[in-house]
Amino acid sequence: MKKTFIGCLMLLASIQPLYAQSTPLLTDITERQAQLQRTGTWTLAGWSLANLAVSGIAIGNAKGSARYFHEMNLYWNAVNVGIAGAGLLSLRKKSPSPTLSSAVKEHYTLQKTLLFNSGLDVAYITSGFWLLDKSKSETTVTRQNRFRGFGQAVVVQGGFLLLFDVTNYLLHRSDNARLHQLMDKVTISGNGVSLRF
Repeated sequence: MKKTFIGCLMLLASIQPLYAQSTPLLTDITERQAQLQRTGTWTLAGWSLANLAVSGIAIGNAKGSARYFHEMNLYWNAVNVGIAGAGLLSLRKKSPSPTLSSAVKEHYTLQKTLLFNSGLDVAYITSGFWLLDKSKSETTVTRQNRFRGFGQAVVVQGGFLLLFDVTNYLLHRSDNARLHQLMDKVTISGNGVSLRF
């Protein structure tokens, strides 16, 4: 019992110094990830607000397929502004000092989400081209213009989102090596937890 108690005390005494020594690298990685998320979210918000402004002004004088192009841009970017706003609010509520486990989980969850979104973006672009193709077979001018304008807008917006998501994925993925380097320093054995430097 005495050996177990002393062993527990030694383990507890060693964890804080180990955590303190690993904190700068973990903090550096999590701060960079948070900054990338902030920059990405502000980029999405800026793109969306610019689209809302341009299409909001242009729709008044637009005719034919251009009117439907600006109409779809307004719908699409109203949703994007909501997504960006929610993202910025969630970034404000983030924990400033996550554990190694939570940092790893968040890091890879974000990458998976960006890859999933990239797949959705390809689907958006494909559906935009389908709308453009469908516009050629429509018999009324109004429907031709609607499908053409909506298709053009979906291709443009999907193209931006694909570029946005792939770029963000690559930026976040560039930290994988540093995160693995940090995880490789942690060893768990029957004798306790150790951190190599």
